[in-house]
Amino acid sequence: MRPVSRFVRVVARIEDGVLTVLGLGLLAAAAAQLGFRLYGSGPLWLDPLMRTGTLWLALVGALVATRERRQLHIDVLARRLSGWMGHGARIVVALFTSAICAVLAQASWTLAQLEREGGMELFGGVPNWWALAILPAVFALMALHALAHVLPPRFEPRKSAQ
Repeated sequence: MRPVSRFVRVVARIEDGVLTVLGLGLLAAAAAQLGFRLYGSGPLWLDPLMRTGTLWLALVGALVATRERRQLHIDVLARRLSGWMGHGARIVVALFTSAICAVLAQASWTLAQLEREGGMELFGGVPNWWALAILPAVFALMALHALAHVLPPRFEPRKSAQ
């Protein structure tokens, strides 16, 4: 196996693992919150933690969808064209998607830095910027995944079991 293919597969496994842990963690937190509400009130930090976990789950889910080419597509023309024109249109769409994700990664990096300087807390001494730190990482990885759609299929990871 080539080093690039191995690296791509490792990244895919990490993404799948993070998605699984976040999903199971949110499920456990929701069950705990239900139990707490049946017997009064729970810890104050549980609601903000669940909101942050939901954001992270959605972002990592979108990342995996991008990797597997299952994200929303607004490329009607590229899908209808065939031959070299269709291939060229798909490359343009992938490059455009990658560029947009790269811009979003830079913008979210700036947002996280501003939050860090602001010093606001999410809950219990946890800085608010920690919740936003996933944004630049996910958008940067999305940019790379979109860019990888231009590569020949041998460099792409296998799709997860469905």
